Amino acid sequence: MPRVLTQADIDQFRNRLCDVAARLYFEVGHSDFQMRDLASRVGVSAMTPYRYFGDKDGILAAVRTRGVARLADQLEAAVSQGPAAVMQTYIRFAMEEAAYYRLIFDLSQPRTRLTDLTGQERRVRSAMLAAFATEPSKSEAETMALSLWAALHGAICMVLAGKLSESELGDLGSRLSLAFFGVSHQFVVPSLQVSPSCGAPGTSETSRFHGAAAANIAAE
Repeated sequence: MPRVLTQADIDQFRNRLCDVAARLYFEVGHSDFQMRDLASRVGVSAMTPYRYFGDKDGILAAVRTRGVARLADQLEAAVSQGPAAVMQTYIRFAMEEAAYYRLIFDLSQPRTRLTDLTGQERRVRSAMLAAFATEPSKSEAETMALSLWAALHGAICMVLAGKLSESELGDLGSRLSLAFFGVSHQFVVPSLQVSPSCGAPGTSETSRFHGAAAANIAAE
């Protein structure tokens, strides 16, 4: 008799779908992203992802929101350590969570404005702004925060496109830190990783999960 899925099983499976969807999106982009390919990679029936997210845009919106929330969590934790720590955290996330980072900012996706996504994006912006909390005016702090964000994002996109190396990104980060904050800081830039570094089950965990809850999900 199939085991009844708990809410924890369902949440774990949704997270698994999101992680695999992020990697698939990184590889093929928006136009070639297919729900049947996602189902095949996860090892479930072709209709299963639809039951959990509705359609392609539904799951990609969920993945974007999840990725932005991860970034916001990490930036907020770094704020108390100073602006260089915020920059380091942003760079580390982009390199270690490259699949999510690309999906968050990819221009080819629909510009769907979801309440959850907008709320997470505000958290990221607020964390970047907090790095300039000592600026004399809020408008000046916002301008500088957006300028730094744009500069970092542009450099990271060049790394993703193979136009800039990790070491060059680190050097550029050091120059930006000195220019914006007067702080000399050597940034550590991890190697680019496509697979999410947290929240995705490892091989043994995936096997265990598929052996119980996922087997029931696949049979839907």
